[in-house]
Amino acid sequence: MKLILDTDVNVNYIQTLCMIFFPGAKFALDEVVTRDTPVVTVRTKAGEEDIFAFAEIRIGEQAESATFTQAIRNGDGKRAGKIAVGKAVFKAGEAFFGYTPAWGILTGIRPAKISGQLYEALGSEFHVKKVLRHEYFLNPKKAALLTDVTVNEKRIVDALCEKTCSLYISIPFCPTRCAYCSFVSFATKRLQSLIPDYLERLLRDLELVFGIIRQYGLTLTTIYIGGGTPTTLDPAQLARIFDKIAEHVDPRSLAEFTCEAGRPDTVNEEKMKLAVDAGVTRVSINPQTLNDEVLMRIGRRHTSEDFFRAYDIARSCGIKYINSDLIAGLPGDSYRSFSKSVDAILKIRPDNLTIHTFCIKKSAEIATNSGFDNYSINGGEAQKSVDYSQVKAKLAGYLPYYIYRQKNTVGNLENVGFSLPGAEGLYNVYIMEELHHIFAVGAGSVTKLVSRPAARIERRFMPKYPFEYLKMTDDDIKAQYTDQIDRFFAAYGVT
Repeated sequence: MKLILDTDVNVNYIQTLCMIFFPGAKFALDEVVTRDTPVVTVRTKAGEEDIFAFAEIRIGEQAESATFTQAIRNGDGKRAGKIAVGKAVFKAGEAFFGYTPAWGILTGIRPAKISGQLYEALGSEFHVKKVLRHEYFLNPKKAALLTDVTVNEKRIVDALCEKTCSLYISIPFCPTRCAYCSFVSFATKRLQSLIPDYLERLLRDLELVFGIIRQYGLTLTTIYIGGGTPTTLDPAQLARIFDKIAEHVDPRSLAEFTCEAGRPDTVNEEKMKLAVDAGVTRVSINPQTLNDEVLMRIGRRHTSEDFFRAYDIARSCGIKYINSDLIAGLPGDSYRSFSKSVDAILKIRPDNLTIHTFCIKKSAEIATNSGFDNYSINGGEAQKSVDYSQVKAKLAGYLPYYIYRQKNTVGNLENVGFSLPGAEGLYNVYIMEELHHIFAVGAGSVTKLVSRPAARIERRFMPKYPFEYLKMTDDDIKAQYTDQIDRFFAAYGVT
């Protein structure tokens, strides 16, 4: 699509607004405009006390436009400009398509940051909902959901002490690759043959990172072994990781110790007992759907029966908390089918239930599958599926405690983590709300350094692919971790 801009408002923000109405849109400076090309024009004009915005959406001869004037509050013209543009684009899109987006003009992956700031300023759930509805144009359901997440999340945030950190360990291997997957996960035999060498490199890096944590007097609160699917590793390989952790930290001192076991076909009693003995308190066993035909279509090499078997093994072995994921809007999954999955999962009462909405990533196999309508402006049955899951979870006693949103999600919908009271996944909140340092090791991992008083965040990226990661020398690793982390702490302090 073509953007015509005369404004100081960030172009990435405007692109994100456009994608609310044009899911999957691509933007190119040299776009050649044809009769079918969507053209969005945005102009702003700043006054002393307010900012005026004009937006037009045009495809061929059809066009709709809207204007909005936003008062500048507390001297924050940048924020006023974004709101003015957001509302003008929203109103133009609403008129053009006859569709009102549920999330209004609220964009970005972390919507709870906005609602959290509002709650701190206003101190009232009622007033937060009111601002979300009238200033950001959220519909009542989304405003209520986001406010609930903010309140539940705040209890976790307020309990976090200073000078804490988390550790993420990346195991980017899976038994097969899901058609919708965009993570750095590898399933071929050739790439899985890298696992022994990968493990050696990983263990050396863990040694280094534990040393950094000790050096700066940080308290490790959570460990998260993710992927990929960590339980793709055999028991002896898993044991080496657990043993390395035990050399440096008493697992009993952790607030949470997670090991993903997302693919039920990788779960067995030996691995779960090994995890329990190592101090793991939380695992994720994820069916994504309990419709076997859909599982086959998306490339999952397991059945719904395999999920229940794996879940029972984890429970019987003594795993304290189990999370299960479902994805609304998967290709071939209907509202009726998905609602059955929700009912069946709630019946076994996992401690956490995460409801994702299907998201189309550029690198996913399904993004090029012409047999599926990847993008839907209103989400179709996915919207009904998400609404159903949230109502049923609430009625079953689950609380929404974290939320995030992604580009190119069907219907511009959300991903929500629900929990039984007291069983919230702490790491999910820490990483989503960027509350403290998260050290990360392994291919595709991202170390995040957070200076809380200065609100400074810096990221350190490891190579995306295992074979690139294995090419790194010890000096490369030292520069990636020790040198850069030392510079950050020297500049911003240890918080």
